[in-house]
Amino acid sequence: MEELEKKIFDIISSAGQARSLFMLNIQDSESGKFDEIEKRYEEAKECLKDAEKAHFEIITNEAKEKSSKLSLLLVHAEDQMMAAELLQDLSMSIVRLNKKVRN
Repeated sequence: MEELEKKIFDIISSAGQARSLFMLNIQDSESGKFDEIEKRYEEAKECLKDAEKAHFEIITNEAKEKSSKLSLLLVHAEDQMMAAELLQDLSMSIVRLNKKVRN
């Protein structure tokens, strides 16, 4: 596997893990299980940072080479990362709402 593909799969893996953790926080908050949410949120943020770092490296390398080739795999990775970034904010809003409803 070439280096670019490895970085792309790193993005997909890290962003996917972040999305899963954010979704688990939403599900737990709906059930009133708030104990692990903050810890999971921080873990998900770290996963997202890993994805963003790999993405930055890809973009930086592309800029240095002054060329870019369209990669459907990279487009998919960026989509996964954007979805995780959206869930980051949305999940905490939903958690806060569920806390208010339960109090």
